[in-house]
Formats: sequence, structure tokens, C-alpha cells
Amino acid sequence: MFKYLILDCIKQLNGERTIYNVYHLLTAKKSAQTVQDSNIFGLKSYFGIYKTLTREKFDRFIFQLEKEQLVEFSNNQAMYLTKRGSKLLDSLHRKLSPFLYFDGVRFYDTSDTFSTRLILFIQTLTQMHQKNSTFIPIIEDVYVQKFVKKVWKERKENSLVLLEFIYHDLFNVLQTFPSVYSAIFVEHLTTAEKVGLSKKQLSDKYNLPIHDVYLSLINIFHYISHKIEEGENLKVLTNLYPDHIGNGMLSDSATKTLHLLNKGLGIDEIVTIRNLKENTVKDHIVEIAYMDKMPSWDQYISKQQYLLIKQVLDITSTKRLKDIKSQLAESVTYFQIKLVMALEQSEGYKS
Repeated sequence: MFKYLILDCIKQLNGERTIYNVYHLLTAKKSAQTVQDSNIFGLKSYFGIYKTLTREKFDRFIFQLEKEQLVEFSNNQAMYLTKRGSKLLDSLHRKLSPFLYFDGVRFYDTSDTFSTRLILFIQTLTQMHQKNSTFIPIIEDVYVQKFVKKVWKERKENSLVLLEFIYHDLFNVLQTFPSVYSAIFVEHLTTAEKVGLSKKQLSDKYNLPIHDVYLSLINIFHYISHKIEEGENLKVLTNLYPDHIGNGMLSDSATKTLHLLNKGLGIDEIVTIRNLKENTVKDHIVEIAYMDKMPSWDQYISKQQYLLIKQVLDITSTKRLKDIKSQLAESVTYFQIKLVMALEQSEGYKS
């Protein structure tokens, strides 16, 4: 699974970014460049799905891909798939795509919280069913612990009924996946009877790379999240799903800029107040455009400029800003090009 994701990212980037853009994407480095690249190259589903991946492990994996002659570097250090890599990617796509549900941007603010709540709730429910009110929680986060206690107290059913409900919820969800991935999910859970297997233990038991074990769990949590947001009749899992939705991919700094924009401040004023470079604030505005969080854009670009840039984008295959700008009037700025690229990914131009 991990190999498929890396090869797919390399294919989509098509040599126009370095391999470390892939690393920043998977680990959710909330920079303007990462946010823009994930949208431009159609990689939003992978954003932040492997936050715990270390640079060392990533480098080691890329070295192995090169050793297997699946990828190669060009003279400018861009990475491409070899013919062998492309063939393997096609094969993996046919095998894996029917049950891949990654949606990194959509579930960036909810997935981690939901997964820890579910894990702790199952442990709590099984312990309480056996009348064990004192146990060591598998999740140490006190906010998650308080939430699970609240849900437990609010549910009026007895523990046996709740166990049946959650069993049917998970059974309906897990039958979507191959048995090995369903088994990994179940055996990772901690109950009153057993401590869930670690990712390393699951990797050893099923002879799978630990990367694949991690991603298979994330994939299932994303699938459950999809079902909850689509209104699936899940009797317990829905209660554990977070209500609060944050700003997703929007970086903390861009969120502060958005707050000032909503107060009616212009770029120059924000530069002064926040002591930032003008280009940094403009990059924030591009981030905001991808999230469609502004009522209008005519203060940054006219409708005519937007249509001219869009026309060039429609007929060119490259995502390189310099190549795109060379086909436009000199008065068109890089900021405006990036803004149009962003708006074309969201709700389009609004005046």
C-alpha cells in the first residue's frame, strides 16, 4: 500500500517537484507550497495520512525503490517512474484502488480524534461489561478520556446492547475490506480480554511492511468517517465522531491572515501588522482560495484576467509557474496565476 502511494505521488508530480514534496505531503507540513502542490497535482487525498513517518524511514524507502529500479533521478534531481515502476503502479492500482478511501484533507481535523475515541470506547465498554470500573486506559489523552466517559454515561442501553450495536457497526464497515485488513483492524483493538497488537506485532504476524499496517488502519478510519458523514445508520460510531471541524489544510499562519482579511484589512495592512513579507501574505491568500473561504476575489484579480489565465491553464500541460507566465501578458503576476489555479480547484471566481 505504501509503495503504491509513493509511486502514485511520483507519477502525479511528473518531475515538477522534488521527492521531499511527497514527504511533506504525507506528514502534513502545513506550508503554502505543500498546500498548493496537493491541490495542483491532485494529491489532496494523501495529505497528512502518515504524520508519524520520519525523514529517515522515508529516505530509506526511496533508496529501496531506486535500488529496485522502480524510480530514477534526472539531472536536476527530479524523480520519475521507470517503465518498471509504471508497470508496477498499474498493477497495484488494479489491486488496491477498489478499497482505498483516503481523504486526507477532508478528515485532517477529525480522523485522529475519532480513532482514539473509538479505541478507548471499545476498551471501556468491554471493561464495564465485565464490571471492571478500574483499568489503565489505552489512550492517555485526558480530553479523549473525558469524552468517552461522557458518551458512556449518556447512552441509556446496557453494556450488552451496546456491544451488539458496535459489533454490527464494525461488521458492516469491515466487510468492505479484504480479510487481512479487517483482521489487522480488529486485532489492533484493546478489550477487557486482551491488549491490542502493536503495529510492529501486526506487521510480523501478517508479513506486511509496517508502513502498510499503519496505512491500512488510517484507510479504514477514513472509510468509517465517510460513512458517518454520509449519514449511514451506525448506532454507536456516529456518537464518537467529532462535531468540530477546523480549517483543515489551512496553516496556522494563514488562519491568522484569514482572520484579518475577514476584518476588511488589505495586504499592505496585514504585512505591517503581522510583520510578514508581502509574498508570504499572498501565499496565505492562495491557501485560503483552495479552501474557498473568501466571499469574493475581485480585489486581487479581475474577471478578465481570471479568464485569460484560465484559458492558458486549460491548454498547457505543465504546472511550472514560469512556463505558464511566459504565455501571458507581462502585467500578470505569479500571485494571480497561483490564485486562478487555486480557484479552479475550489468554487471558481466570485466577485
